[in-house]
Amino acid sequence: MGTSSGGFWSSRLGRWLESGKNIVGCVLAVVAIILQVTIGLGAFWPFIVVGGYLVGALLWPRDRLNLTLALGESASADDLKAQLAQLRKTMSSQGARLGADVTKSLGNLLDVLDEIVTKWDDLLAAPDQSHVVQQMIVDYLPTSLQTYLNIPATYALSSRVAGKKSAHDELLDQLALLETEAEKIRAAVYAKDLDALGDQSRFLQTKFGKSSLDLPSDPSTPSSPPGSDPS
Repeated sequence: MGTSSGGFWSSRLGRWLESGKNIVGCVLAVVAIILQVTIGLGAFWPFIVVGGYLVGALLWPRDRLNLTLALGESASADDLKAQLAQLRKTMSSQGARLGADVTKSLGNLLDVLDEIVTKWDDLLAAPDQSHVVQQMIVDYLPTSLQTYLNIPATYALSSRVAGKKSAHDELLDQLALLETEAEKIRAAVYAKDLDALGDQSRFLQTKFGKSSLDLPSDPSTPSSPPGSDPS
């Protein structure tokens, strides 16, 4: 289920009310009430109703986050601002899950991208660079974040293999790389030296060729075929 665009439904309560866990819990509670009305469940029926809700809420799988707005190749500056705003909301709502180090790195990257988008008309003079910035905002960054947030928190912090990087560390590396490249583009835009970025697009497209964070798969769920929707 995607993140709501704003207002009440982007609050913690709103996200819970529209979550699969709440919906399934409510359905089971309603079924218990119907059974009480039709056949009777005895004196303990209120506990059965509450128990039905808790069973649904606890056992139903967590909704998978989808942070991409499905923007096309010709995304406008306003489209990019909307995507950045959604990513900031996610950073705020998922701060405890991401951790202080990721939140700080992500915030720095979003600040740089915000500045670049304010100069979007200038960047359009360099098609390769405007394309790669667009890919950062609509693909590379949201895909990396949603991949991380859709795996169990304890697994994200544990090593894949003893002595190797955790998913958390991999995400930090990805954010640092994106921030470094975004800062180069920002500096070039302000210096009006876009010719200096000739290799930038090719570098990032090679590094992020599959538009996904190089993280271990959630061991509790089957892997998705290439190109499938992560939501």
